[in-house]
Amino acid sequence: MSSQATVHSIDALKELRTALALYGDDTLGALGAVEAEVRRTMRWLQDERPYYWQEQIKRRREQVALAKSELFRRQLQKRPDYTPPMSEQKENVRKAEASLQDAEKRLAMVRKWQPLYKQAVLEYHASIQRLKDLSAGDVPRAVNLLTRLIDALEAYLRVAPPSGLGLEPGTATSAAPASFVSIATDILDADAAAPADVTPAAAEKETIGEENAASEGAASIVNHEEGTDSAGQPA
Repeated sequence: MSSQATVHSIDALKELRTALALYGDDTLGALGAVEAEVRRTMRWLQDERPYYWQEQIKRRREQVALAKSELFRRQLQKRPDYTPPMSEQKENVRKAEASLQDAEKRLAMVRKWQPLYKQAVLEYHASIQRLKDLSAGDVPRAVNLLTRLIDALEAYLRVAPPSGLGLEPGTATSAAPASFVSIATDILDADAAAPADVTPAAAEKETIGEENAASEGAASIVNHEEGTDSAGQPA
């Protein structure tokens, strides 16, 4: 097995990690919304609708009784020579009875759908269990694994490549050579010893001389470091 790793794009891994995290959150959010709707429908079917239709049956039975009492009072007014109109009362009784039958039918339908809905909910939960486990467990673990891989790759890329200079560790930087320190000290001492009433021309001439001296000193230090003399020949 090769000990080298070829890294093409860490950004692609980061995008995959983000997509996985969003997929897990969106999936769990959608499943949560469906679960809330399932519970709401279950409560509506198990509690609200039966109570509503039971109350409706009570009220409609009262309406049937009221309509029949009105019809009965009209029938009491009937005499051998007089028959009161009763078509309206009969129609009211018919409508009240039809309304009562509708409520009873709807209550029976609700009770019929209760076990069917429970079975459908159980089948739904069984069908989404794998998806739920995947989104709640496998996806977060995959995101954590990608995070560790990305951190390891970034740490790998931060490792400095070999310089190729053959320098031992700790020798890349060093203190300034003593010759530089001596030249700087001489220049500072010369500035401190200069008289205050020096003319501009004399000051400029002295500055040029100091610059030349500094250049010669720097050149000698470079030659000394390279192992050559002032003519460029090996020392």
